[in-house]
Formats: sequence, structure tokens, C-alpha cells
Amino acid sequence: MHKAFEIAMGAYIYLLGAVSGLGHWLGTDSDQSYTTAALVVSSVLLGLFCCVWAIITQLRHKSYRQAMRGALARAQADIRFRETMISACPEAIAVLGTDMNAPLSYRGGSGLLQACLEGPDAPVLAAKLETLLANGMAFSLLVRTSSFPQVAVRGAAVGSRAAVFFRIDKDAAEPEGDFSAVLDALPIPVWIRNRHLVLTWANRAFLAATGSATLREALLSDAHLDRSERDLARGTTEGGEVVAVRRFAVIQGERRALSIDMRRLRDKSVASFALDHTDIAKAEAKLQLGVDAFGAVLNTLDTAVAIFGTDQRLATYNSAYARMWNLPEQWLETHPSLSDVLDRLRETRRLPEQRNFAAWKQEHLAQFDAANHNVTETWHLPMGISVDVRSVPYQLGGVVYLFRDISERLRKEETYQLLVNSQRAVLETIADATAMFGPDGRLKIHNEAFAKLWQLEENELSGEPHLSKVADLCADRTGRDGIWSMIAAGVNAPDPERFGEWGQIRRADGRCLTLSLVRLPDGATLVSFTDMTDVQRFQSVLAETKVIAAA
Repeated sequence: MHKAFEIAMGAYIYLLGAVSGLGHWLGTDSDQSYTTAALVVSSVLLGLFCCVWAIITQLRHKSYRQAMRGALARAQADIRFRETMISACPEAIAVLGTDMNAPLSYRGGSGLLQACLEGPDAPVLAAKLETLLANGMAFSLLVRTSSFPQVAVRGAAVGSRAAVFFRIDKDAAEPEGDFSAVLDALPIPVWIRNRHLVLTWANRAFLAATGSATLREALLSDAHLDRSERDLARGTTEGGEVVAVRRFAVIQGERRALSIDMRRLRDKSVASFALDHTDIAKAEAKLQLGVDAFGAVLNTLDTAVAIFGTDQRLATYNSAYARMWNLPEQWLETHPSLSDVLDRLRETRRLPEQRNFAAWKQEHLAQFDAANHNVTETWHLPMGISVDVRSVPYQLGGVVYLFRDISERLRKEETYQLLVNSQRAVLETIADATAMFGPDGRLKIHNEAFAKLWQLEENELSGEPHLSKVADLCADRTGRDGIWSMIAAGVNAPDPERFGEWGQIRRADGRCLTLSLVRLPDGATLVSFTDMTDVQRFQSVLAETKVIAAA
């Protein structure tokens, strides 16, 4: 603008010189003519200057209007961008500043800020806001309000002001919004703690158990069922799980046994519930009393008993078990596995020698996987002891082992068998058909003459058949008669001495026999038969000969 003015003044001075030259050229020297010419030129120059000034002013205003339109468009674009970003953000926002009389609010941010400052976590939030406004230090924390159990608050510095973002934790509010009625109807306490172990929600059963009148009262007092509950929740937030942890609490004046379970949620909060196991605890106490009584009874038995649980570890045993296998009770109290027990018995040479010990041990361990699998066997130990071993499934799961030292019984059976063999050998030296029936009426021993007389096979007489079966077999071979009825009466008679002499009797097939019954000291009855058929025939022939000779 100043440049244009300088150009105009230069042109004006130049025109004044030109006017002066024009006056001389016209040949007039009068002042009037000179003045008139100067006015004309000045008027022309002034008109030109005004035209130039108007053009410059118009161009300047046009440029200013274009700049203002651009600035307005940019401002409107920034406003629309800010509004779009705010509308896209799901969080409520409140903007604070020392130069502001009231905070700016978006999506109800001011109301949420007021509610958070009235909640139980107001001191912590106020301190964070003060630090943000003073030093611009950002923060993030969870606070509680009377309307929402958990609100995530995040603060950040924006220039000289502070922007605070609020987000209601929908996961924490979900049970209250959708499932509170169902959870309140449950008779078991259910509650939720956030990642900071602060109580955020509880059902009516929890309120009744802790003596809280309302949920707000429970939240403000951070109610709990047991003092160690927070420690359990802390372990759950760190990645662990709490399953069926037994705790005792006083509920409505009574000491109750609670089983507490805790689960970590997606937002690292902890959902917990407690089951009342008081009746189960009482039943377990009674069961333990029964187990102790059962153990006392087991200790009175001479039979060694060992019970292994489903985990194949020793659950209980009696003193006879420890004595029989010479196992330290201190070691048995550590509940060793059946595999460890068998290995230790093998080391002390208290197991029967096996060609393949691993396979033999595996057969015993397989009992835990097979249902209704019983094992009955006899172990002949290197030390000269014989043990009867029986294993049966345990009704509570596992296997029960019964061990009985049968060494003395085997020695007695061996002695008895030797006696039986001796008696049988003696009977074989007797020509008469002889058989011995025990007090129970079963055939104990017989000689070959007995089987031959009654036409019986050895397999029919083995296994100690009863007298009635022997009588039926004899009736099938020789016919039915009263001989075996007399024998049965003598065997069952309390005093068979009067049946000692029977004399001669005739069998159904015509053979003549003599019968003798003798009661032995052990209660058995010795039956002897003598075949008198040939003697009788000889006597008959001899009598006929005498008659013929006399005639």
C-alpha cells in the first residue's frame, strides 16, 4: 500500500513539471493559467489515485474473505472430526481445567465423575485427579459407585487441561443386570471381587451370611465370610484356582463348615461361591470314628490285613500285617504304594521266587483296573513259611489284601495225609472189603477189595462221596436191598456197639456177606464186609455129600 502511494506521489510531481512545461509551451506566463492547469491535472491524478486505491482495497478484502472462508472450513472440519471421534468413543468423557468454571461433559461424563467422587473410592480418585491437574500424570483405576459396582476411570493430560474417561465394566455389571435374580434365589453365598480384591457384588445369601443389611453396606464394609478368603482370591487373580477349600465360619451364631470355590473371570476379577458342608463334615467325623473303630477291630485279628486305595497307596493296615512282613510302622505310615511294598518285600526275600518279577508284580497292580477281580494264591516263601493270599475289591475303591500264615495248617494236613495214606496201606493188607465213613457220613478211605466187592470204579469213590451216593451206586450195580440202610443206621447211631456183630446177610444178587461196624475214636465208623458165598457153597456141598453117604 505504501509502495503504491509513493508511486502515485512521484507521478503527481512529474505531472506538475509537465504542466509547467505545458504553460511555457503555450506561451503564457500568467499565474491564472498555470493554476488552472495544475488543478486540472491534480483532479485527474486524484481520480486515478482513488481508482487505484479502490481496486487495491477490493483485492485486499477479497483475499481476506478467501482466507476467512478457508479458516472457517478448517475449523468446521476439526469440529466435525472431534464430534465424530467423541461419538465413536464408547466412554463417557469429562474435561477439567483450572481456567474452567465447570467441567465439559460428553456422554454423561460429568454425572459419572460426580457419582465416582461420592462413592467409597472417592479419596483415591480425588488424589489422582489432583496429581493429573498439577503434574499431568496419567492414571487408570477402578472405582465403585452406588449405581455401578465397577467403573474404569482413565485420566490423561490434554494441554493445560485434563480429560477423564469413564467406562462401566459390563462384565462386572453383567450378573447384577442379567443374573442377579437367579443368583439371589440360590441358597448358597455368591460374591465377586475385582482385581484389587475389593468386593463388587454379592447375592442375598452372602449378605445374610455376613450380616449385611444391603449390598451397599456390604460393599462399603468390604464384607467377607472368612479372613483368609482375600488371600485365596489373591492367589486366584495370579492364575491359580481354588477348588473345594474347607473353611469354617460363624453364620447366624453357628459354626459352619464351608467349601469355597473361586474362578478367575476375563477381567481378572474373581467369582466365588461357598457350599455348606456342615452335614458332610459331621458325617466325615462319624466315618472317621468308624474307621478308627474298624482299625481297632483289625488289630485284634491274627489275619494280616492291608487296604490299598484307588491310587494304589496303602490306606490302612493292622498290626498283624506289620509283624508278618516285618515292615516298620513309621514307613507304613507314609502310605507307600503297592509297588513299593512288593519291591521292599522282594529285597528282604519275603516273596516267592519269580522268574519274571516285573510281570508278576504287574498282574497284582492290574487288580485296580479290573472290576470284581479276586486273587487267591499261596506264597511259599524262601524262609520256609507258606502264606495264603487273598485280594478282593474294596467297596470304597481299591483292593483289600488278606494274608494268613498257613504253615502250621499245611504241616497238619501233611501229617493227616500221611496218616490217611498209612491207614489206606493198612487197609490194603486186609482181605476183607473195608471202608471208613466220617462223622459227616462221607467216605474217607477204602481198600481195593471194597471197590471190587461192590463193583465200583476208583473215580466214583474219589472226592469223599457221601454214604447215600455210595448206596445208590451199589444199588445200581447189585440191586436194592437193606444192607446200606443198616449201614446208614449204624453210622448215624450214637452208640453203634450193639451193631458189632451182624452175622450173615444176603445181597440182592444172591451173594452171602458178613457185615461188621466199628466206631473209631475220632467218631468215624469202620465198615467191613466178608464174602461168605464160596464158604456157604462149600458147606452146602459138604452137607449134601454127608446126606448121600448116610443114605
